[in-house]
Amino acid sequence: METNANTETSKSKEAVKQFLSKGFGPLIKKVLCRPLDLNQEFKEDDTKVKSVVMILIAGILFIFLPYLFVGESRKFLGFRFFLGIGVMVVLALVFIGVLTWSIKQLYHKKVDFQQELFTGALCAIPLIILLVLICIINLFTDHNAFAGMNMFFGGGIGTLFNVYGFFLMITICFQSLRSVYIKANTAWYLSPAIVLLSFYLAIKIVQLV
Repeated sequence: METNANTETSKSKEAVKQFLSKGFGPLIKKVLCRPLDLNQEFKEDDTKVKSVVMILIAGILFIFLPYLFVGESRKFLGFRFFLGIGVMVVLALVFIGVLTWSIKQLYHKKVDFQQELFTGALCAIPLIILLVLICIINLFTDHNAFAGMNMFFGGGIGTLFNVYGFFLMITICFQSLRSVYIKANTAWYLSPAIVLLSFYLAIKIVQLV
């Protein structure tokens, strides 16, 4: 039993290394440049490792990058605040997977949850890109990281980036629902509801903790 466990662990580690070295970059490029060609991605069998890795990367980045860029304000906010941001992002991505899985269950009885978690994992890519953009902007401005984050909701080019990321997540959910042949009109209305509800639930849970 122990040998089998060690073998599985070794395979998982190797799969993670393989994905990070050869699969992560092309997947980001595909999401950004060919978001309407993602349909086939949801039919692959090797999505478990991809899902866990991408969701964890998003959570870790949303904890540590704001923490590093916020400057002196971190003394007043405390590390727990940034931990909450990371947990919120992870929960939102998991909820996206749960909701798409639940909807697909209504149409197809045999749907693997671990496979459907990949929908949330792909939505991590727009979030990571938005966060990196915030950090890059802060390198060339006098604003701290949270001023950069507020910029994404306060108008101007930041809002355009934010809206683009939001619609990219909607597109990912849409492609996921369409991969099991849910009607296009139905998927179009369900997709934004999935994204908005997932973030709403995640924020509420973090606020309660």
